[in-house]
Formats: sequence, structure tokens, C-alpha cells
Amino acid sequence: MSESTRTIYINGDIVSMDFGNRRYEALAASGDRILALGTNGEIEAMAEKGSKVVDLGGKTVLPGFVDPHSHFFISCYFNRFFVDLNSPPIGGVTCIDDIVDLLKKAAAETPAGEWISGYGYDDTLIAEKRHPNRSDLDKVSTEHPIVIRHISGHLLTTNSKALEVKEITKDTAAPEGGYIQLNSATGEPNGVFEETAMALIQDFLPGLTPERALEAIEFSSKRYLAQGVTTAQDGLAFPQFVDIFLAAAASGQLKNRVHVLPASNEDLSRYTSTAAGTQLSADNMISLGAVKMIQDGSIQGYTAALSQPYHVLPEDRPELAFNYHGYRTQEPEALAEMVLKRHREGWQIAIHGNGDMAIEDILNAYENAQKEYPRNDTRHIIIHCQTVREDQMDRIKRLGVIPAFFSVHTYYWGDRHESLFLGPGRAQHMNPCRSALERGIPFTNHNDDFVTPINCLLSIWSAANRLSTSGRTIGESQRVPVLEAIKSVTTYAAFQNHEEDIKGSLEPGKLADMVVLEENPLDIDPVKIKDIKILATIVGGEVVYGEV
Repeated sequence: MSESTRTIYINGDIVSMDFGNRRYEALAASGDRILALGTNGEIEAMAEKGSKVVDLGGKTVLPGFVDPHSHFFISCYFNRFFVDLNSPPIGGVTCIDDIVDLLKKAAAETPAGEWISGYGYDDTLIAEKRHPNRSDLDKVSTEHPIVIRHISGHLLTTNSKALEVKEITKDTAAPEGGYIQLNSATGEPNGVFEETAMALIQDFLPGLTPERALEAIEFSSKRYLAQGVTTAQDGLAFPQFVDIFLAAAASGQLKNRVHVLPASNEDLSRYTSTAAGTQLSADNMISLGAVKMIQDGSIQGYTAALSQPYHVLPEDRPELAFNYHGYRTQEPEALAEMVLKRHREGWQIAIHGNGDMAIEDILNAYENAQKEYPRNDTRHIIIHCQTVREDQMDRIKRLGVIPAFFSVHTYYWGDRHESLFLGPGRAQHMNPCRSALERGIPFTNHNDDFVTPINCLLSIWSAANRLSTSGRTIGESQRVPVLEAIKSVTTYAAFQNHEEDIKGSLEPGKLADMVVLEENPLDIDPVKIKDIKILATIVGGEVVYGEV
């Protein structure tokens, strides 16, 4: 679209999400920016020769969704080239035999000796209630090395061939922050690797080439656009990912924007600025975010660091102590040292923390960094922040930290958090959006795609309803109004990214990034929000999904 071309949208239900939460009939855009909002008459008067007029026919327009946390490129790659092993409600796997059958189909199409990769299996949703092990995967093939990743992303399982190729034996030591599960009878690795030990087996993206990278982006970015996401996040962006995004943006193959969070332990000298929100490409397609760190793992993987023990321990893990709390990725002192280094350099920092013990480490590190080197408006982030306590919420408020919640956990894992992982008390309080709202803390909500599929409407629905897949309410007192839930993927998400000046609301001068919905989530029964049909996604004034 040329800069001189105006598009006039009329007869709409336009929810601006501006400071006054105003709603309008019409909107004018020029090029990739919003010119004005108002009544039909006011906006129609702005039409010029050659202007395009779009009659919305009463449809709802919201700001394009800003994904507060996912792994855009890894999810693209997994969805395109890995075997999907998800269980309901995401996929169809119900037992280990289903996993074996799906992998056998892939093996039949893969030359001997080449790796076969899968993702998304959930040990607590299959009949056997355990992780597949090397013996299970040996039934698929003894000629192909096989690795399948747990739905949490914090564990993987391999077959014997993979262990042979990587020369892993009972004498192999796990790196700090990781664990190699052993067969209790033989003392040999059973095929399951946790956290940092996963790196002993395979890189995240085997077989990555420039051609496969672009194919993955073109294939899977359509999923984000179909869900109304105009800005995706790459929540652990290695240097090759950033190069891929820049190339795809320059060629026009990337249709959604991407906010990248560089891995903190990588060489960051390529970035000329440490300021979050810095634009890395033309047309605001790629922007720089916080540096990413990790302090623990996954609650459903039993690798998150909790101050109180897990509620029920898995029966197939006799080596776990009765009062098992999970574990940290690194010692608190090491985390504090890295946080201070990056904070002093001027970076915004985002740290993965699910368990309240890890969250305590993160808050201590943030507070120490501010004492040592005071800065204003850092907006440091705790990613997931699932079992945060009320006293920790007070510290989050005082330190100006943003909790990036994972509220769809109440839907996908809520029942099991109550019965298995956390117990009723902690499960009712996980992802406490209401606690944040009552303190005036801007909070966000995410899907963490590849863990759960990108779906911002489901995030809104979960924050407003807190219903599990069985229909039970998990923490009614932590529900928030629909408007606040929408902010968690629009205005608050843009604020988290230091991009509130160009994204998150529909206001003059901001990017013309919009999502067109069949119904208005503010006007219907909140229980129906997740079923609203997305009709179109508009990025910079261009319709990139659907039609209007």
C-alpha cells in the first residue's frame, strides 16, 4: 500500500483500547498508520480520490493481538517438520502405542540413520501415566535415532540408537541444572533427559537450512495470523533466528511482526542498542526485546523450583525424595551476577520462573541489580510467574516488574495441577491476574507456543473464566473482567515490549495493526469468547489473513 493511499473503514464496532476505552464507528488509515477514528460521517469526510472504503457491516475491530510470550521460530519449525504427539484437547494421542504408531509412519519415510523428531507428548494424559522410554521408542526403529520432546519443552525422550550416536552411558554426567533419568534395575539411562541435559542429545532444530527455515516461517506464521496475532514473540532468539527473521522480512515472506528476546548467554555485540522496542528492520517488522534467562523448568514436568513440595509424586520416579521441590537451573548467586551484568548494560530482562522458589530468586536478583545500579522504567519481566505468592506480588509492584502469566494452564492442566502437581490451594491461586489487577500491575497472558497452540482469544477466555477442560472453575477469585483480559494481549503486552507508542491500541499515529472479529468479546457471555470467529488480520494496513 502506498503512503498516499487511504483506507476508510465504516459501520464498524471499533474497540480502540485507548486510555478511555472508547469505541468508534469508523477508522481511517494511510499507509501503515492510523489517521483518525470517529463517526462514519467524520471519517468518510477524510476520503480522497482513490481512497478505498471498507464497510465493516457491524463487525468488531480490536487492536491486533501482541503475543506476550512464545517461541515463534521453534514453533514454526516443530509444526512443519516434527511429528505431532499431542493428546486431547490439542491432538489425538491417548497411549504410548499411539506415539509408536505415529513415529513408525515417519520412520517409513525417513532414510535409515537420519533423525526422527516429535513434540508434544504429555505423560499425564496417556493411559500409561509415564514418559515413553528408550525401550518404547526402540519399537519404532533401531536404525533411526529418535528424540521426542515433552509438551512442556523441558524434557525429552530418546531411543537406544540416539544414545549410541551421542555416546551416552550410565557414566555420563548431567550438566548443572539438568538430570538424566536412569533405569532403577540396570542403572543405565532410560532415555528421559531433563532441562539442560537435553542438550546432550540434540539441538532444538535438527536439519535446519535456510530453505527449511523460510518454509517453516511461511507455513506456520499463517497460524499466528489466523489467530489475530500481528506481533509474535520469539522468546529465546538465537543469532541465526534473528538473521532468518530479517531475511524473511526483507523478502516480504514474513507477514507478521516479530519481537525478539535474545538469549542472554549469547554474544550480544551485534545489537547497536540495548533498548527494548528498538526496531531492527524497516517497516517495524522486527523489534528488539528483553534478554532471556531461565531459572527453573516446568511444573507439569516436575522440574519447576517450588518452596513447598509437589503434591503427588509420579509412581515411576522412586528416586525422588518424599519432600521433592524440583530444582533450579542455576544457583541464585549465578543468576544475580548475570542479571546485574545485563541490567548494568541497559537491557530489559525477562526470566523464566514457574515455581515460587525460582520467582524469589528472580526478584532478589532484580532488587539487587536496582540497588547496585538504579535505573528507571526497566519493566523487567517474570515469564510464566505461575505460582507467585501474594507477598511476592507486593515485591513485583514495588520493583516495577511485569508478570507474564500463562493463564491457559487453568484450561489445559488445571485439573491435574489440583490433583497431582500443586494441590488445591496453590492451583486455585496460580496465574493470579486478579491479584495483579488489584495492585495496579500491568500483566500479560500468553500461550507459549509450541507448548500450547497460539490462541490469544483462549488466553482472554482463560483469564476471564478460569475453566479447566473438564469445565471446573480453577480459582474463581482470580478471574478478571474481560476488558482487563483483552489488555493482557493488547495494551499491556505492547507496554511490556516498550512498544506502547506504536502498538496495543487503535489511536492516530500508531500502526494500523488490527483484528476483525465476528462478535465483540465485551458484549457476549464470557464463556463464549474462545469460540469467536476471527474474520481478518490486518498488519500495517494490509489484510494478511481472511477478508473484510
